[in-house]
Amino acid sequence: MKADRQALVDEFFAMIRKLNRTGSDIMYVRDFFWRSSETRGFVTPTVEFLTVLKTYNAVLFHEFRKSLVPNTSMHILANVHMEAGDALISLGITNLEELELAVKGRILTKSTT
Repeated sequence: MKADRQALVDEFFAMIRKLNRTGSDIMYVRDFFWRSSETRGFVTPTVEFLTVLKTYNAVLFHEFRKSLVPNTSMHILANVHMEAGDALISLGITNLEELELAVKGRILTKSTT
């Protein structure tokens, strides 16, 4: 079960790295959230995903949120506030190297920890 959740988290960050703020990106985001909402066996970290999307690609997040039908479950979840740090920790990202790897696909800095 945990491996399935990690695969979904990895898929989310792979999607984040591919997005370049074009109109077609909204379709990728919508498709990802549609597929992830059908996941069974574990609780999908939707609020965490939305928080990370809002933090690292605010323009796309706001366009995605505007495209949602009001008062649907996804619209409600898109309006939930969560701190970005808490979202990342919930997604298993606990240090700078993991964050850079997830968001950029590579480690840019070296920590002395």
